[in-house]
Parts: sequence; C-alpha cells; structure tokens
Amino acid sequence: MATNLKLIRIENRLDELFNNKIDLSNITNENERNNKYYSCSIAALILVKRCGISYETASQAITDGYHDIGIDAVYSDTTQKKLFLVQSKWRSNGSGGISQEEATTFVNGVKRIINLDLEGCNEKLTSKKSEITEAIQDMEFQIEMIFCHTGNQSISDYNLRPITELLENVNGDDPTDTLILFSEEKLQDIYDFLANSQNFDNITLNNVILNNWGFVNTPFKAYYGTIPVSVVGEWYGKYGNRLFAKNIRYYKGSTMVNQGIKEVLKNEPQNFYYYNNGIKILCKNITKNIAYSTTRDMGVFTLEGVTLVNGAQTTGVIGSVFAENQDVISDAKVFIQMIDLGDTSEEQIAQITKLSNTQNRIDGKDFASLDPNQERLRKELSLGGIQYLYKTGAKIEDPEHQISLDETIISQACLLSDLSLIALVKRNIGALTENIDKPPYKLLFNNSTNSFSLYNGVQVLRIVENCILRNVTNSTGRKRLVLVHGNRFLLYLILCRIKQQEEFNTCYIPKEKLTQLISPSFGDYWEKVYNAMEKRFPDSYPAHIFKNVGRLKEILILSVEE
Repeated sequence: MATNLKLIRIENRLDELFNNKIDLSNITNENERNNKYYSCSIAALILVKRCGISYETASQAITDGYHDIGIDAVYSDTTQKKLFLVQSKWRSNGSGGISQEEATTFVNGVKRIINLDLEGCNEKLTSKKSEITEAIQDMEFQIEMIFCHTGNQSISDYNLRPITELLENVNGDDPTDTLILFSEEKLQDIYDFLANSQNFDNITLNNVILNNWGFVNTPFKAYYGTIPVSVVGEWYGKYGNRLFAKNIRYYKGSTMVNQGIKEVLKNEPQNFYYYNNGIKILCKNITKNIAYSTTRDMGVFTLEGVTLVNGAQTTGVIGSVFAENQDVISDAKVFIQMIDLGDTSEEQIAQITKLSNTQNRIDGKDFASLDPNQERLRKELSLGGIQYLYKTGAKIEDPEHQISLDETIISQACLLSDLSLIALVKRNIGALTENIDKPPYKLLFNNSTNSFSLYNGVQVLRIVENCILRNVTNSTGRKRLVLVHGNRFLLYLILCRIKQQEEFNTCYIPKEKLTQLISPSFGDYWEKVYNAMEKRFPDSYPAHIFKNVGRLKEILILSVEE
C-alpha cells in the first residue's frame, strides 16, 4: 500500500474507475497483480485524458503482459488521427523517473510497431494488428509515444537519448512533417487530472470578457465578439482536449495548416483576427454579468457546460504558442461565438456541431481550372476519345475513357527527373498546385505539356497501383511499408523506363501493352528498393524515408547498383 498521500488518493480513485475493467487473468502472483493493476490503470487513464474516451474503452486498449514488447496500451484515435502507444510504470513510493533502460525498451517496442513486426507478441497486441496497420499506413496519422509513471521526476536528457534518437530518425527537419511525438505524464499530472475530472463534462469559464459584442435572441440565445488570444491560451492550458468533448476532431498538432496559423499568430498577431475564422462555443447556460453592461464595448460573461465545437485547430495552436511565450500573442484577438443551448436535445447539439464543421475546402488545384493549358489538354485528349476531368467535383465513371486531374498531378510529377518532386508528392502533394503561375505547378503543366505522355503516364500510374494492391495483402513488415510509403518512388522508377518507349510521346499506348511491360518486372523494382532501404536506412521509418529527397537519392543509387 502506498504511503505517499497523493498515491493513496490516486489508488482509491483508480479503484473506483477501473475495478473489474482491467484484464489481469494471466497474472497469478498477488503482489505482481496489484502492481500491474495500477500500472495498467494509469495507462488507461492517460488515454481517457488524451482521447476523451470512456474508461471501459480505455481499459480495452491495455496490452500489458508477457511478450508485450514494452507497449502497455495501444489506441488508434481516428478523431485526432493519432496512434497512441503507452508505456506505464507504477512507482509505489511516488519518486524517481524514467531510466534509460526503460526508455530503450519502449523505443524498441515502438520500432517493432512501426515496422508492423508483431511476431511473437501476446494476444492482446496481435489482436490490434489491424488498427495498427491502418494507422501506420494512413498518411494523416501521427504516432504519439506516452510514458506515464507515478514518479516525481521528469526524464533526464541522458535517459531520453534513445527516444531522441528515434524521433530524429523518424521525423524530418520540416516542423509540419512530424510523424512521431513523445510526451511524459508524471505523478503530479495524473493527480491533477483525477482531481479535476470530477466535472469532466461540465467546464465553467468565469469572467469571460467579450469586446465589441453583439447578440442574437432566436432560435438560441447567442453572443459574439472578440476576446484576447491569451484567454483562449489559458483555457487550453487548463482543460486541453476536454474543451473539444463534443467536437468532431481534437487538436491535430503540427500539420501544414496549423503551422500556417502558428506563423501568422507569431509574426502578425495584430492581423490574426482578420486572417482567422475564429471559434464557436456551445454552452448549457450563459450568464451576462452586470459589470460593464451599459454599452456593447465590453461585456462580462459566465459560461457553464462549455464545449468548443469549431476552431479546435485554432485553439490548439493558440495554446501551444501561449505555452512557449505569452508575450508574443499579447496583442492578438480572435472572433468568438457563444451559444446558449439550455436544455436543447443532444440531436440538435450534434446537428450544430456537424454543420459548423461542414465547409467546402478550396485547394490550390481548384484554381487549375483557370489555366488555359488544362483546357488545351482537355481538347487534345477529347480528339482521342478521352475525357479529361480537370475541374473540381467531376468524378470518374468510365475509367476506360476518363482520367482526372488528381491522377495527372501525381503522374506528371513522377514523369520528371527531379526527385525533389517525388518527395513533395509524399510530403505535401498540395504544394504542387499551390500557385498555378509558378513552379512546381508550371513544371507539371505548361505550354509544352504533351497530351500523349500525360495520358500514358496516368495509365502507368493505374497499373502500378494495381500491382501494389495485389502484393500488399500478402506482404508484411517493412517490405510491405515500401509498397505503402514508397508507391510514388516505385512509380517514378518504372516511368523512367517506360517513358523511353518510342511511342510514349506520340500516341496513346494500349493499356494491355503497358501492363505487359510493367507487371512482370514490378517485383524486381520492389525488391531492389526494399534491399536498398534496409542496407542504408534499417532503423528509419519508411514513411519519412520516401518524403526525404536526400534519402531517395541514396536509395536510387543503391537500386541502380544492385
């Protein structure tokens, strides 16, 4: 039994929350069983904290046991697009921190997860292979490593070294391309969460000062105006993802869009209000205080039962910048809507949430319809009985006679000799069409773009994707990940050969002929790329390898030598 007062209180609360929920059927020793119970409980608790899931769901994520490869919990959060991998340690005396040996064990387990190497793992882990595989293969997913323990010390830089090295190997230099994260939850963090989670679904924000406010009375009472960004930063620092309990997404971290929000906030705080759409809060009750009530210049409000249903990314970015340096954003303001729903039904709340997050996103490629070359290519292709769908919203219904802009963006990039474009296709394909008046778009589509090679390139793309689809289900581990993450590099290599065909730029090559040229040799390309990757980058995450132009060049050289 713990003697530390905080631990005693944590134990009692964990007993209330996780009694009969943690599976410890494979442990017979009573002392070991007791320690494992609390260790597993804090792992589940952290998933509740980070993901907003129920205690039952979090309990089902536990993988701790014999042959758990140092991974005590696995949870794929499709809302946040994060795969959470948790290691937990119950320190019965409430002191100490993470040792380098513990960090190394955790890292080795994470590496096996990344490489989809679950051979010999316990049943709890292998049962999660499907959700792990889906997350690892999804380009939008991040992996978050969490080490939680009931010690009172943060991990030292020396002991952190195995984790630091893993992060450096997997992540690139681009802050918008962070594939794997690490965080630590200690005794105080666990205690604070349990102390505050009594009112998990009932956040109250007092003395919210709204400037230049307005009012709507029907069908719901609502207020709108501006608030200092620093106030939102304080909210996020205190409540984190609890603010988004009813949102369709949580803060996703360092994405391309979020990095853009961050740059504006740090470099142009005075313009943040004009560039940002703001945030929307639903409340069970809003009370306007009597203070400053004579004008609309300023109003003071109390918000009860708060949930933020639009603006999660804005709020998360504000919170991260606020944590770094509060002074940077002291002059920034953000627009806010506050809606008093009273006793409104859950269905109505869900409808408001859904429609608040439903919008037609405008991508750079949408502006391609303004490029005269796209219309020229459409006309040229139509003479050959091919319909070129280059405007947003058009869908392929007849693949034999139709090609799309999405396909041509990829195949045109892979047709060129510039490996930086291949890396860009994997890292941020939207950058290829960000500006139709300059490169890289102009490298793909210009006055010299040939409609024959454009069509043939798309056909090669489709054949390569079919080859990948046939092979991916029967492959495992890192070799399988070459198909998933190296698909564009494989296309590039195959196009380097196919585009040497004499008729590639002069006629539409029949699909059957291209298939005969590609399918028999696809396995050789795959094998060479895999061997080169394992020889040069055996410890690196394939998703990052194929986004990095320097590493692609090294793999290309080794592939040719083989």
